[in-house]
Amino acid sequence: MTTFGLPAECGRFIQYESSEDLRQLHQTGALKGALHIGGGSNLLFTTGRYDGTVLHCANRQYNLSTPDGNGKVRLEASAGCILDELCRICAERNLWGLENLSGIPGEIGGAAVQNVGAYGAEFKDVVEHVTVFDTETGETFTLSNEECRYGYRDSIFKHMESPGKLIVTAATILLDTSPHPRLDYAPLKKLFGDTPLLRPTPMMMRDAVILLRNGKLPDPRKTGSAGSFFKNPVLSKQRHELMESVLNKEIPGHVTSTGDIKLSAAWLIDQAGCKSFSCGGASVWQTQPLVIVNATGDAAGKDVVTLECMIIDAVRQAFGVELSPEVIHV
Repeated sequence: MTTFGLPAECGRFIQYESSEDLRQLHQTGALKGALHIGGGSNLLFTTGRYDGTVLHCANRQYNLSTPDGNGKVRLEASAGCILDELCRICAERNLWGLENLSGIPGEIGGAAVQNVGAYGAEFKDVVEHVTVFDTETGETFTLSNEECRYGYRDSIFKHMESPGKLIVTAATILLDTSPHPRLDYAPLKKLFGDTPLLRPTPMMMRDAVILLRNGKLPDPRKTGSAGSFFKNPVLSKQRHELMESVLNKEIPGHVTSTGDIKLSAAWLIDQAGCKSFSCGGASVWQTQPLVIVNATGDAAGKDVVTLECMIIDAVRQAFGVELSPEVIHV
């Protein structure tokens, strides 16, 4: 149930369908200290045994509203819905909003917690509100986009005093019937932005995004991984300029809305000479060094952790930059 394909067991595994199921589990005390997982696409079980309870939402129901007066459509999706399936369904219906997230493995619940993103778009760009279950009070309520405090691969759900306090049970996503292509990512802009006669549809955007992903990232059905393993580090403009001055070389980066510089973790890993790194059954993916893979199919969690530390050390020594894992360690 994880895309890394690493051997792991848990003390107890529970699947549920609804908030009422969660209320019953809450009354029995079964939710205390439980770990909630989605598609397992952003998890690393560092050992072969997790003694606690693991929860998973089996509900994949969704509903699309009719367009309102402004051409907006609301997609209400249960936490167990597969994100990429919803991307396909919306693209087929010519609805804009999710197409740049196509191909990202995992479920809606995990997307809401992680604020997944790729190719110039993030989940926070389209989510209107999230429905959650409070494991301490047994209550169900909604959080607005603002209340979720979304940031780069971050949200309020990652900063609870009690880990796992809030379980995402559903998300409401705001889509648009009017053309709204996101072309911030250079290859997409090159493909569609400079040719005004070629007006992309959501499906054309989805196909292009999937083609880009397939050219860089491993298919988790064939080669186990958790996708992008590290976050792209963000530096102040001053620190970025100082680093370029000290190293006497250009360090490519993207200027954020705050004026900071987001560096490419993949570029740093490549330049630090890590592309050939491996440990046990784990290795760096050759076409995208941001990814650690279960290369042999029989890697263990400790192999991935050791390789992760090797990469962090190499980048720190080469650039003085500390990489942080995007993948959640258990």
